[in-house]
Amino acid sequence: MKYFDYIDEDLRSEEVSIKDIAKNIPTPFYCYSANAFKNNFNVLKNAFKDLELKICYATKSNSNLSILNILQKEGAGVDVVSAGELRKSLMANISPQDIVFSGVGKTYEEIEYAISNNIFQINVESVSELSAINKIAHKLNLVQQIGIRLNPDIAGKTHKNISTGSLSDKFGIPFDEVEEIFLNREIFSNLNIVGIAFHIGSQIHDIEPFQAVFKKTNELLKKINKNEQVIKVLDIGGGYGVDYENNNEEFPILEYADLVKSSFDTNELTIVIEPGRYLSWNTGALITKVLYIKKHGNKKFIITDSGMNDLMRPALYDSYHKIVPVSKIKNTEKIPTDIVGPICESTDKLLSTSEFYDVKEGDLLAILNSGAYGSSMSSNYNVRPLIEEILIDKDTFSTIRKRQSFEDIIVQEIEL
Repeated sequence: MKYFDYIDEDLRSEEVSIKDIAKNIPTPFYCYSANAFKNNFNVLKNAFKDLELKICYATKSNSNLSILNILQKEGAGVDVVSAGELRKSLMANISPQDIVFSGVGKTYEEIEYAISNNIFQINVESVSELSAINKIAHKLNLVQQIGIRLNPDIAGKTHKNISTGSLSDKFGIPFDEVEEIFLNREIFSNLNIVGIAFHIGSQIHDIEPFQAVFKKTNELLKKINKNEQVIKVLDIGGGYGVDYENNNEEFPILEYADLVKSSFDTNELTIVIEPGRYLSWNTGALITKVLYIKKHGNKKFIITDSGMNDLMRPALYDSYHKIVPVSKIKNTEKIPTDIVGPICESTDKLLSTSEFYDVKEGDLLAILNSGAYGSSMSSNYNVRPLIEEILIDKDTFSTIRKRQSFEDIIVQEIEL
């Protein structure tokens, strides 16, 4: 579905004109559709409606408290990768029993905080980490539920920077070591090791890599559960691909849900999925202003007030985001054009195209499908402020993060 579209020549989200927001909020700013999050979540929920399932939203995709609140009310849990994400999730009233803590480098303090808050599961990525968690749980006199993250040595067909399932990646534990952990699980007296987890990457557009990893994992499950039901939780990650260029979900989610049901004994397992981008990608747009236009020979540069510090994905992943004028423009100019930001880096490029709308200085542009990994990856690079975030709900809009002031940026610095 499109949550940002033209009505009467003006770009709107739900019932709100983006141009009207920009009259009150200085650019650049992010704006999100509340109902986009709700609809995306329920599409996914309905695909798995006959399974015992935890949908644990990957908080790193977009961790704004108001967005976490929206998803919590729809019934979502969360997958977190830091104590900060865990704290925000608890502030958003997400039940500790709906929280999974993943990541390869959890600190002692983070592990202690997670165990003390009785979260559902910690996904462990090394034997060393497993031992550390056991010691911390023993010190706290508590027992923590554990999932062992597999490294299946199966890579999703995706960008090299978001592949996580091969042995050359830092994530997970090889299959032979996982079996050994379960055979010797009694030595970890303060851990309840009952889960298997995996995640082979993001932006996976076809189902074949999942077929391969499901088959390999199910063989391990049968081996470990041969004499008793040891593994009770199966966390199958996320990574469902979306099509930024054509603005559709693309991934065959119903076929994927059927594959889960046919691959595993779902009557005996609690299934956990960890969608992030799939729930948030098309919920947001980054609104920016054209500052300057210049030409170098047969090349045009449109310079905006938003850059890679606000939206890192194009610089980091060579990713595509469609960019459109906020007030509809029919004419285009057929000249190679780069839309670039103000950051002092050659990689601060938002879009390269062979033609673009004939925009003027002062016009507003919308960088679409930036709800995932936009704001959450933003930074203060070049001492630029984190920008305002706006939530649209039907015919109203509200600020859900204020724009930083210069004083906010330097408040922690100590001048000697």
